[in-house]
Order: sequence, then structure tokens, then C-alpha cells
Amino acid sequence: MKRVLGVLVVILLTAAGWGFAQDLKPLMAGKKIYIEPMEGGLDGFIKAEMIKKKVPLEIVLDKSQADYVMTGSMTEQQKRSWHEGWLTAEKDHAIGNIAVVDPGGTKLLWASEAGDRSLWWGALKRQGPRKTAERLVNNLKKAIIR
Repeated sequence: MKRVLGVLVVILLTAAGWGFAQDLKPLMAGKKIYIEPMEGGLDGFIKAEMIKKKVPLEIVLDKSQADYVMTGSMTEQQKRSWHEGWLTAEKDHAIGNIAVVDPGGTKLLWASEAGDRSLWWGALKRQGPRKTAERLVNNLKKAIIR
């Protein structure tokens, strides 16, 4: 009986959460996007990854021509403890977040965040802003409706 009651409570809380979720609009393929300058040069890494991953958005250099505007930031932790590595709980050293808004900056259309930590490959995989940008662009590509 307690188990059934617990399941019902979880279902009700989940349904209530859906009612409060913001209705984000999908991003459409073929639209133009302007990428604002970001800390640590994250915008350059994002542009390169978008081209490399063939994201179906056209990058424009003039904000007035854009259908979408991407903003974001990145924080980097430069100090690496000597004991962090392959067998320990390594932390993200670069964490980035991006948001895609309408050209007026009044409506949030999509947002994501990512870090650079690699649990399986550690120092063998690329890290820092490049890895963070790669993960953010992967998330962006999944959000685009063709």
C-alpha cells in the first residue's frame, strides 16, 4: 500500500512540474544565428564546432540579420590538484552555458550548459573550452527541428 501511495505521489508531482515548465519554442533549421562574444573565446570554439558538426543554422556576423541570438559565458578553473586524474573523481575544469534568444532579447528560445570532464578517457581526450563547446553544440544540434 505504501509503495502504491509513493508511486502516486511521484506521478502527481511530475505532472504538477510540467504545468510550471516554461514553454520553450523549437529552433528551426535554415534560420540565421548571431553569436555574441563570450568569455574565454567560447564563441569562436562554438562557431568552429557548428561548422564541423554541420549544424543546420547559418552563422551571420551582423546581429540585425539574425533570426536567433546566442549568448553565453564560460568559467575555467586553472588550478588542478596533483591527485586528480584517472582513478579519482575529477571535476569539470571548464563549464559553459549558452542561451538562444529572439533578436530583441525578450524571449528565451533554448538554453544548455556543459562541462569538459571525461570520466572514461581523462587526459587522453581534449578538454577545456573546446570540449565544452563540442558538448554545447551537440545539445544545440539535437534541439533543431529540420
